[in-house]
This record gives sequence, structure tokens and C-alpha cells, in this order.
Amino acid sequence: MNPTKMSNEGGRVCQPPLPYRMHGVKATLGMLVRSACASMANGFSLGDFIAIMLNMKRLFITAFILLTALAGLDAQDEKAVFKIQPLTAEGTSPEEVRLLETLIYSYFSDKQDVIVLPPDDGTTLADSSTDNSSVDPLPDYFVKSSLHAENESQVFELIVSDADTRELSRQTARYKTTKEIALNLHNIVNAAFEWRGDTDEVPEAPDAELIIPEKIFGLWRGDTGIKLVRILPDGKAFAFFASGVNMMLSYKIENNTLNIKQVSPNNESFYYPLPLPIAKVLVKEAEPMRWEFMLYENENLLKGSRIETTVEFEDYEKIVIRHNSIRESEWNKLPR
Repeated sequence: MNPTKMSNEGGRVCQPPLPYRMHGVKATLGMLVRSACASMANGFSLGDFIAIMLNMKRLFITAFILLTALAGLDAQDEKAVFKIQPLTAEGTSPEEVRLLETLIYSYFSDKQDVIVLPPDDGTTLADSSTDNSSVDPLPDYFVKSSLHAENESQVFELIVSDADTRELSRQTARYKTTKEIALNLHNIVNAAFEWRGDTDEVPEAPDAELIIPEKIFGLWRGDTGIKLVRILPDGKAFAFFASGVNMMLSYKIENNTLNIKQVSPNNESFYYPLPLPIAKVLVKEAEPMRWEFMLYENENLLKGSRIETTVEFEDYEKIVIRHNSIRESEWNKLPR
């Protein structure tokens, strides 16, 4: 028999609309269609015809659902897989290493059409979720980073290695402190991600300005969820949230960095617009919010990191708490 068609003794021929040779989901659909066609070719009554039509309707609904799922899998297969490797550093504290690794992972994850695998050494990015029931895809690229001191500066290097051709893309940046590297890491990752050709030197960022208390007193426009911040003398400040509540803060200046910390007890309104049941979980579990800033733009910009507890949830049942989540933060000074 010709493998592209089926026939019965009466000579009727039923040509299946799908290719004969297919794999996985498509093979299953092909088998179902061919079976339906064979039944139609064997002679049937009006009742049989109606029953077959109903079965065909269910068949095509099933086909639509399965092909939609298959399209989603094909789209995922097209994504490039990046494996983040642990940062190698000399004379750098574990906290600073973890900060840089977390930022690298976060900024690569922000890219479209990529899958990012975190470091697997079990010590950094401890809050990264892993699904032990699935196997990680094989990486297309490996991301290596290193940090070392040189001539009173910190030299940071980010290398993206192509797993197939072994060609390297490389970004090198030199800053005075590790915190300045963290503040500019987003630009470094962007340059490394788009890199083609010879080694690129990322332009040095402007130097942070000297922070003294008198320069930071006054009103600032806050970051996400915070409308205003008033910084007062004597190490006190208040944050005014968009939800209508206030948060008392404390601050101190160390190594030309402004460190700000939440003093008020947790409140559901700090986590608006999260659903109330999730906000109540954060009230119990969340650690105090913190900010680390440096001063720029003629004393008008505080730029740095916000460190807080975040949450992922599904149907209010599967809730994952992540402490020490880090994201970029900026406060802009308002005129008096």
C-alpha cells in the first residue's frame, strides 16, 4: 500500500491532511486523523456519520490544544541559554561577591529570549529557585567574571564564552570601589551582551561626590512605591509610601556611602499592590528594607541598590520568600 494514503475494499481513498511521517505530538495527531479517515472509508449510516463528525470535532479541539503547546515548546527551544559561573575575586568580602553575582544574574535575566542558569556552587545566589524535577538545558554561552585590585583601583572583567565556537566577548571596567562597579554593572552587562569584535573598554563612570550630612538633608523623590523621602538631621528620615503609610528610617554615612535602613515595624501597606494574604506573609517574614547610595549630579541624585525581601506565589499556596533581593534604586532631590 502506498504509505501516503489508505484504501478499503470498495476502492474509496481517504488522504490524511497531516504528513505520514511525524514525531512526538504530531505523530499522535497523524495517527488519530488516519484512524478517523479509515472509519469514514468503511461505509456508515447517517447515525454513524453524525457520531464520526462529533468525534472529529473533539479531535480538532484536541489537535488545537496540543499544537499550541508544541508551539510554546518550540519557542522555548529558540532561546539562548546562558550559564552564570561564580565570580572569582581577590581580597573581596563574601557579601560584595554575592552582590555582584546577583546583579549579573538579574541583568542577564532581564534580556528577552534568553534562559539564564545561576551559579551552581551552592553558596551564592542561595535564594535562586531550582526545580529538581527537570533537567537544565545545555548552555549556549558561559558567563565568567573576575575582580582584582590594581593601582588603587578595582578592575572588573566580564567574559561571555560561546560554547560552540569558544570565541570570547570581553568587557573590562576600572573603578575606585566595588560599589561603583555594582552601580555601573547594568551598562557593563549590556555592552557584553551586544559585544561583537575586539575587546571593548567600557567608559569610566563619573566619580561619586563626597557625601556629608548637609548635602542630603531635605526632600527626595523615592523609588518604587515611595512618593517622597524626607531626610532629617541626627540620622533620621521618613519615607511616604504611595499607599498612604509612612516608614521611619535611620541612616549613617560610611566610606562615602549612604546606608539607610527601615526602622518601623512591617506593615501590609508597605507591600502594596500585592494581595493582602501575601502582604500578611511578608509582614511576618520580611527583613527590614535597606538602601545603599552614592551621591551624583551636583548633589541631586542618590544612586545605588535597594535590598529587600521579595515573594513569588501561585494561587496563594506555593509561596517562595527571597531575602536580600537586590535591584537598582535612585532618589532624586526636590527643590526647596
